[in-house]
Amino acid sequence: MATQEISNTKPYISIYNDVISNINEKTSELVLSAKQKAFNNLLTTGFPTHRKGNEDWKYTDVNKILQKEYKLVEKSFNTSNDRYENIISGLPSYNSNNYLIFINGVFQPEISQTSNESIIIDSLENSLDNYSSIITPHLEDLSTSDDPFMNFNTALFQDGVFIYAPKNTTVNNPIQVINIESNNSPDKNYIISPLLLVIADDGSYVNLEEYCIGTDNSSNLINTISRFVICKSSKLNYSRFQNYSNQTNNINNSLATLEQNSTLNSFYLDFGGQIIRNNLNVELLGEESTANMLGLYLPNSNQHVDNQVIVDHKSPYSYSDQTYKGILNGNAQSVFHGSIIVREKSIKVDAAQEDKNLLLSSEAEAYTKPAFWIYCDDVMCKHGAACGQIDEESLFYLTSRGISNTVAKQLLVRGFVGDVLNRIESDTNNKKYIENQIENKLDSWL
Repeated sequence: MATQEISNTKPYISIYNDVISNINEKTSELVLSAKQKAFNNLLTTGFPTHRKGNEDWKYTDVNKILQKEYKLVEKSFNTSNDRYENIISGLPSYNSNNYLIFINGVFQPEISQTSNESIIIDSLENSLDNYSSIITPHLEDLSTSDDPFMNFNTALFQDGVFIYAPKNTTVNNPIQVINIESNNSPDKNYIISPLLLVIADDGSYVNLEEYCIGTDNSSNLINTISRFVICKSSKLNYSRFQNYSNQTNNINNSLATLEQNSTLNSFYLDFGGQIIRNNLNVELLGEESTANMLGLYLPNSNQHVDNQVIVDHKSPYSYSDQTYKGILNGNAQSVFHGSIIVREKSIKVDAAQEDKNLLLSSEAEAYTKPAFWIYCDDVMCKHGAACGQIDEESLFYLTSRGISNTVAKQLLVRGFVGDVLNRIESDTNNKKYIENQIENKLDSWL
């Protein structure tokens, strides 16, 4: 990555100093060291505001993200939990004590619950002291990243979620992480930097649901890291529903490492946000490891969604599947750049990639770029990409049989997303919630 002008990081030096000054004195020196290293990396590289020659950010303008003046959310921020009861009550509920609620990145212990069923679930801040030996190595890894927004998060994060499933542990009910953004001050834009760390030890099973929901007046920068460590013979089902305010920008970096015979099932659904950037990096380190990655994005007018997926097959006999679909309305834009890497000696790899976009408006734009780097024979790799509008022949066929034009469009659009929804590995309640949200969104467009 080319060196950027350091001037674009200067506004955040004081914010970084405030974060460091607010850290608990008991916090490990290694944590402070990781933060300092990450921020020094950011000062060196700067943000990728120069788009010329920068393929990673060719279609997403970072200048639009950084043009606002952001402030750090104070922990004493008046959250008024009663205001958010309707949001929380509308989410799937379980007979479970495992849900953590954050408002503007601030943990709300009084309305959160965690059980003690042989699994660690807590806010990251509460866990740093008690489980430093487990957490710190992963923070050190993050501090060596060459991604500016990952360094930005590592330097500025104040809290987040820590989940650790010991060996041979199964959590029967889903774990829920609920992130709510709110801003009652129209003249303030907050920077929120949550960090999610999930470690599934050998033979364990975790089902995780994350909900990211905003209020209409919010205008923030939410810069997230999700780190998934999936050990031997373990399985993680992860779904993320994002519906932030249409004035909020969200950068989301997800990193997953899979060991032998492990499985990751991920699903990302993007509704809200002004500029959304999802980076998903998956490393298949062990034989018989499997990564199934699903994504849906439904941007409307003036929304921009950018999905960058990199799957690195570092082991033979590994499997991956990327299936992303977008439905674009108004003058929305989407970007999909999917990469599959097959390393030397990684025989018998089976990798597939697909991105399809349905444009409901002549003004909508979708950019899709599949890419393969294959350094081994005896593999099976395939990809597909397509963009287009509702098929007129199919629409005519339905309307000629007495179905109204609106209902016919609804049937075709729902059929377009149906194969993705049918493949989501999640709890039934969560799947019904997702399907209802999509149906309501599409019905309002058609």
